[in-house]
Amino acid sequence: MNPFDRGLMVLYALAGTLSAVVSGLLLAGWAWPEKIFRDLAGMPGFNETVYSLLAVFILAGIRLAWKGLHPGKRHAVVQEGSLGKVRIALAAIESLVEKVAMDQRGVKEARAGVEGLPRGIGVRIRVVAAPDVNIPQVSELIQKTVRDRVLEVTGIEVRDIRISVDNIAAQKLRVE
Repeated sequence: MNPFDRGLMVLYALAGTLSAVVSGLLLAGWAWPEKIFRDLAGMPGFNETVYSLLAVFILAGIRLAWKGLHPGKRHAVVQEGSLGKVRIALAAIESLVEKVAMDQRGVKEARAGVEGLPRGIGVRIRVVAAPDVNIPQVSELIQKTVRDRVLEVTGIEVRDIRISVDNIAAQKLRVE
């Protein structure tokens, strides 16, 4: 969801919550807001303003419902080849990155996220490391290996690789 829709969702949620609170208070017998609304309704242009705000509120609700039911697709990276376009889905690159990260000694788990950048891609990798490895060395090796392997397999340059070590796995004893 883009920043505009997130902001719209926050405003919509706040307006809806405020409306629910006022409605609840009115149903409970609180008359103070009713007097204010009666006084405001007598002002010129008040009804048009209320109808306009109501229309905007309804349109915002429709947009948010649409975005919720039809989330945006994760775009594929497009490259121009000599015979035409080649599309590589971001999910395919994520799988490749996870495999490359898991192949490194000391990595127990890896999850990747990929985003398109103006001249390449950005990669976020979340890993669980073994307790017996040097995390800075393994992270640097993962970054270099991922950059080289993605370029080799897809022809796409990796502009940014961020690694987050979420956990250090407990060493389990093996029974032989």
